[in-house]
Amino acid sequence: MSCGREEGKIDSTIEKDTDPLDNYTDWSIYRGDKKGNQYSELAQIHAANVHKLELAWQYRTGDATKNSSLQVNPIIVEGLMYISTPSLNAVALDAATGKEVWVFNSSKFNENQTVFKGRTRGVTYWSSKDGKDQRIFLFVKNRVYALEAKTGKLITSFGTNGHIDLRENLEMDINKASIEVTSPGIVYENFLIIGSRVPEGYDSTPGNIRAYDAVTGDFKWVFRTIPKEGDFGFDTWQFKEGETYGGANTWSGFTVDEKRGWVFLATGSPAYDFYGGNRKGENLFGNCVLALNAKTGDRIWHYQTVHHDIWDYDNPSAPILITISHGKEKKDAVVQLTKMGLVFVLDRETGEPLFPTLETPVPKSQVEGEEAWPTQPIPTKPLPLSRQGITEADLTTISPESNEYARKKFNNYMSASLYAPPSERGTITSPSVLGGVEWQGGSYDPYTNILYVNSNNVASISKLKKVYESTDSSNLTNLQLGNEIYIKNCASCHGLNRGGVPPTYPSVIHLNQTKEEIASIIKNGKNIMPAFSQFTTKDLNAITDFIMSNDTVSNNEKDILEKKTRYTHTGYNLFLDQNGYPATSPPWGTLSAIDMGTGDYVWKKPLGEYPELVKQNIRNTGTLNYGGAVATAGGVVFIAATADEKFRAFEKNRGNILWEYDLPVGGYATPSVYMQNGRQYVAIVAGGGGKNNTPSGDYVMVFALPESNDNTDETLKNSKADSDGWISLFNGETLDGWVHMNGSHTYAVEDNAIIGRTTEKSPNSFLCSLQEFENFELECEVTVDDVTNQGIQFRSSVRPVTEKDQDAWRAGRVWGPQLEIRRKMGENSITTGLLYGEALGTGWLSSKEKVETGHDYFISEGWNKIRIVANGPRIQTFVNGHLIEDLVNDEVYKTHPKGFIALQIHGINGERQFTMQWRNIKVRPIK
Repeated sequence: MSCGREEGKIDSTIEKDTDPLDNYTDWSIYRGDKKGNQYSELAQIHAANVHKLELAWQYRTGDATKNSSLQVNPIIVEGLMYISTPSLNAVALDAATGKEVWVFNSSKFNENQTVFKGRTRGVTYWSSKDGKDQRIFLFVKNRVYALEAKTGKLITSFGTNGHIDLRENLEMDINKASIEVTSPGIVYENFLIIGSRVPEGYDSTPGNIRAYDAVTGDFKWVFRTIPKEGDFGFDTWQFKEGETYGGANTWSGFTVDEKRGWVFLATGSPAYDFYGGNRKGENLFGNCVLALNAKTGDRIWHYQTVHHDIWDYDNPSAPILITISHGKEKKDAVVQLTKMGLVFVLDRETGEPLFPTLETPVPKSQVEGEEAWPTQPIPTKPLPLSRQGITEADLTTISPESNEYARKKFNNYMSASLYAPPSERGTITSPSVLGGVEWQGGSYDPYTNILYVNSNNVASISKLKKVYESTDSSNLTNLQLGNEIYIKNCASCHGLNRGGVPPTYPSVIHLNQTKEEIASIIKNGKNIMPAFSQFTTKDLNAITDFIMSNDTVSNNEKDILEKKTRYTHTGYNLFLDQNGYPATSPPWGTLSAIDMGTGDYVWKKPLGEYPELVKQNIRNTGTLNYGGAVATAGGVVFIAATADEKFRAFEKNRGNILWEYDLPVGGYATPSVYMQNGRQYVAIVAGGGGKNNTPSGDYVMVFALPESNDNTDETLKNSKADSDGWISLFNGETLDGWVHMNGSHTYAVEDNAIIGRTTEKSPNSFLCSLQEFENFELECEVTVDDVTNQGIQFRSSVRPVTEKDQDAWRAGRVWGPQLEIRRKMGENSITTGLLYGEALGTGWLSSKEKVETGHDYFISEGWNKIRIVANGPRIQTFVNGHLIEDLVNDEVYKTHPKGFIALQIHGINGERQFTMQWRNIKVRPIK
């Protein structure tokens, strides 16, 4: 049962009041908007000027520690930026300057005033309709605090003295519940909807989804992800008496369809993550995409991406709500990215796949008691983001030594397809338990249907070991009990021998802490380690003694009279070479652009490099990456995420790197893009640590274009002019120095010329110079097809914000005066060389008479020499040596005194592809 829908729960056609902050410009919601699109419709910073980006301000939280990690996506509301910190405090900053406005120290209000150190991705904002009640919700382990947004003061009328306890309303003993929130909840109307992170061992907690009143904190509804008798999905489990069932939790956040009133979420694996002998069946609602009624929690539909998960193949990110456009036709859809690197595209109304998806036979398990599900759903489109399975041909190629080491290691284990089950010998699986895609999701451009998503492409070793657990622990020694607790709850991360699984999980042998300090970490969690608050005092004492002991403890079958057979995972071991690099061939991390209308890839690029390999001239390997991408209307994709601790800007159309910045520590977070006082900013939180195990930090880094009035572009300063002062803009071989903005027409270099080709249904496209010019002469040679037209825009810029819901007036549209190039404008009218203001919204700048009269200087079947002279408000144009236009336009000069050169391909549809060409492009500044 991959997909199921419950009828009659809600009328999806009912229009509702929508949240005014659910837009593409404010970034007041985690990941930018409630659809999870991670897209910004701002373009003051764009592909042709992003290379000028500089640090505007930075802020340090001051509470980072060794191995802490900060994955926060800042939100910005009414001039304030809100973040959470490594100590799970909340901070408000002036979004334009970084000045601290207030800090809420959660430890003053936590139980026993405990200072927690945990993984955090941000906070949630809510406002009453009249705006008088504005709140920030801060998530601290099992608590949710409500704060006044302007002051940071605790709102004591919320819940119990200002907080709600998420251990409650789970239908279990709260003392046995272990729960924390790492990704912010989401608000629909006055409903605060919250997921959780829970342990992944045999003693787990149910991952139920719950909603609370955003004003009072009252509990409103629950959706049980592990169904009870009478619930839909109960028959997909074979429950056993005496077993604990947990997991199937939503730890990556939510998205909301405001008009339908539906909340969307994705769940992870049921616990235990790598062995399901005690939970046979498909296991709904583990590994499901779910649509729920946001007011009631009723299931609308579900789609299961993995049946009976035994690989820890969580759905790692919240579903992305997209609307695919095909001309006038539109289709609401849901995109689910997975750790397997699979991309599921589902009908938003029904949950049915929009691309053919096959229930594919997969291998059986060889482990006693395990019954792997016989099939798994595999979408035919889009193709997987990551390598599916591994063979000897996939081993690393970075050096002969690494290849040989990998080959010997490879032969020690089983290896097969994506869904080869974990084994006692050890199974190499690809992609690894670390993804594919992780919690960051992807960025969707709603105007082009393109999804930008980063992913990992490495393998891991899943090995199981049979262990025995007593059904009566009363006869066990303290160390034997501690050993049992460790095996059930800790071995997957720290290894059966307690030696750790570097680099992510440390050894717990010969620790320097006191017994009290170790017990506190176990009970409360720290950094990426979850809290085990469900342990009794006896349990906590036993496991602490076991960890501190250096003695070998035996819990074998002969020692235990009444026992359960368990299988434990020996650790999250990546398949690495002798130097700690992935033992599979690069790229190990990628950034991809996918057309969601067709399911086809537009481009795929390596993401990041390892500095030590760069020194050996081993380049473009990609790295393990954590943190998301943000695409903008300005033709840029911003992303940090990589182990080389850089922040990068990629060109949306071609995937080229346009800018990069060395962060002080890794930016394992998703950027935020916003505007304050007319200036656009890009923020990235650099917290380091985490699964890449790079140094930790506490930085909020905010970038903007320079405020300086210096009109001299750095690229122009560094340009080499010939003896006559001419600067060549095209070397005849590459498109270096040019970026593509708007549309999907293509540009390439052939026979020492730039060739432009039209694509069906694309709006105008522009190839833009990175250099900007004020007063100048430009010369180039051009040809154009017999039907379509092109142009050369100059002193061009990009619309910074959307002014009208039309392509020419939308943020990111290249605009400036244009020299028109076409063979015909009506009968016997050749308009090449005349000036057009289409992008300016003015129509023709040249007179009506000149447009209608035309000229006969254009060479239809050959190259034409074009010349533009722009000196102040005066513009002159020439075609093949003949003066065509000479006009003065003060209004255009006021709005466009300076800018880049842009080669335009006009958006014309036809029965065939149209072409145009440019060569010998050069500019001479006029001083």
